[in-house]
Amino acid sequence: MNIAIIDSRATDAYERALRLQGFDILRLPRCSSLGEAVSSHPDTLLFRCGDDIVTSADYCDEAAYIFSDIRERVPRVRIHFTPDSLGKTYPEDCKFNGLVMGGALFCRTESISESILRIARDTGLDIVSVKQGYPACATLALGDRAAITSDPGMARALDERGIRVYTIEPGYIDLPPHEYGFIGGACGVFQDKIYFFGNYKLHPSSDIIETGARENGYTPVSLGTGRLVDLGGIVFLKEKP
Repeated sequence: MNIAIIDSRATDAYERALRLQGFDILRLPRCSSLGEAVSSHPDTLLFRCGDDIVTSADYCDEAAYIFSDIRERVPRVRIHFTPDSLGKTYPEDCKFNGLVMGGALFCRTESISESILRIARDTGLDIVSVKQGYPACATLALGDRAAITSDPGMARALDERGIRVYTIEPGYIDLPPHEYGFIGGACGVFQDKIYFFGNYKLHPSSDIIETGARENGYTPVSLGTGRLVDLGGIVFLKEKP
């Protein structure tokens, strides 16, 4: 069964909806070093690039069973534990938040983990420096050629790489206690479907979201009935046959 790694605070309804879509669930426990809003967000705790996953050794101490499960069930995945210490304030909370698409790693180079930069160089990715410290959260990647975002800086950086950008209105995505969250943190992509925490049709730019998805071969799926919620996205792993 394929695996969906989600925030431990995702509702039972979201978990049930993902299970009905054929996924087994791994819930990331809270990291005590992070601020409460993002303390168990996948896009804050884990960086994923192909079969490589990067996280901090400190977090492994708190969530060792998660990484044991991943290694046992998806042995091809290489897990890298770094000496980076996460913190409760920006930019100490964005060391693992990077976006890989279109042959590039989009990241705030001043704050992202050096281990991630090394993996990017070793795998031949171009490193694109952006001001946004949370590029994976701010962007919904539609494969390598298109993306959805409300962030102007990310939109410019993506466009300069020849990536088609669908720009949506900021806000209307819940991330208490912050004013709002971001589109990348409110969903996850697996194969040809985009799974949204909440009902994407309640977003004022739902037509743009739908158009972007379908023009690039994806079907949007709402996992709930309320407003979109930023839960740090979903990391999907395909279990070996």
